[in-house]
Amino acid sequence: MDNYVQEGLKSNRQFLKKQLETKVSFQDKEIAKGQFYPTIFLDANYTVSNGGRTIDIPLGDLFNPIHSNLNNLNGNNQFPTNLNNVNEQFLPNNFHDTKVRIVQPILNSSIYYQYKASQSNLSASIAKEEAYKNQLKFEITKAYYNYHKALENKKILDSTKRIIKDLERVNSKFVKYDIATRDIIYNSKSQLFEIEAQIASATREINTSKMFFNVLLNRDLNDAIISEEYNESSYVSNDLQNLEEQAINNRSDVKVLESSIEAFDFQLKKDKNYLIPNISAVGDFGYQGFGFQFDKNQEYFLVSVNLNWPIFQGNKNRETYKKSQFIKSQLEYELQDLMNTIKLQVNTASLQLVEEQKVYEAQEANLESAKESFKIVMSKYKQQLIPLVEFNEARINFTNAQLKLSIAKYNIKIAEANLNRTLQL
Repeated sequence: MDNYVQEGLKSNRQFLKKQLETKVSFQDKEIAKGQFYPTIFLDANYTVSNGGRTIDIPLGDLFNPIHSNLNNLNGNNQFPTNLNNVNEQFLPNNFHDTKVRIVQPILNSSIYYQYKASQSNLSASIAKEEAYKNQLKFEITKAYYNYHKALENKKILDSTKRIIKDLERVNSKFVKYDIATRDIIYNSKSQLFEIEAQIASATREINTSKMFFNVLLNRDLNDAIISEEYNESSYVSNDLQNLEEQAINNRSDVKVLESSIEAFDFQLKKDKNYLIPNISAVGDFGYQGFGFQFDKNQEYFLVSVNLNWPIFQGNKNRETYKKSQFIKSQLEYELQDLMNTIKLQVNTASLQLVEEQKVYEAQEANLESAKESFKIVMSKYKQQLIPLVEFNEARINFTNAQLKLSIAKYNIKIAEANLNRTLQL
């Protein structure tokens, strides 16, 4: 049984999906953690332009007369007197800006609380995985015992079929020697048809329970199931209050809600601290100028400290804070309801197991009585000391007693597995 549970935990598709969800939550935490580190990226652009707005710069009109006077005073032609006026466009042409930009958050409460919330969300995902694991273990155990319950029921019905065939043989002899009329043969045939219908139903139950078990283990539907020796239940009733506390401490669904509440605590702190400014440092290091020169003339750096301080955003932050408070309160109420539900589940599962044990003891005694009674009745019937109807009644009681004991036996194991699931052992 334990080997099948371990196989199911390794191969069940739904459980593997839960494990992937946990891994996704872990990556979300790592992504949130990465926001504390600087962002470094290369930013480059090159501009080619023509046309657009222009500005006239009268260089010739301004400097040519001045240069002419200077030349006359100096007695030479040192200064040019043929400068042209310039018409310069505003849009830069053949211009590039290539830089490495570094952005480092210095003060950002949102990043901190998002990271803390991601840690809580990861804890919630782990708890959900454990909760599904606990449920899967129970489903595998239950399916295993349901299969063996159906298997044993069919064996009982096969044994009953042999009894009815023996009855048919005895009835044929009674008719042959004119000890009884032919109606007893028809009666035994009718019983045979009825038991064959029950065997067909039991066979279907065996096949469906086997297929469901194999689906849980992600195996071929018709793979054989290895049976193990039946062990009596070792459950000893404990104090219910201790069991309730144990269940609340162990249950993953409690941890899911506790982690979700913790995550909303951080969300509340984030929403409450919206008035704290965000401060970051930005550094640009690169080259800028006309033409791709990348020399000292184009080299530059620029360092700035940025402050972003939201003063008023239409009460958006205040209303968001209130919303988070309401959601947290919902989760707290849900947690209280869950704890009460778990206490109810523990009491119900414990009482159910005690009941199944008592039912088994009663059915065990009932089978012993039905078995002895049937032996006596069968002996009397073969001697024609009692009517067929009394034999049929004893045979039906004996068959039902066997089936009830078989059902009770495996119901104990299922009830024990259910209590273990409730306690998440």
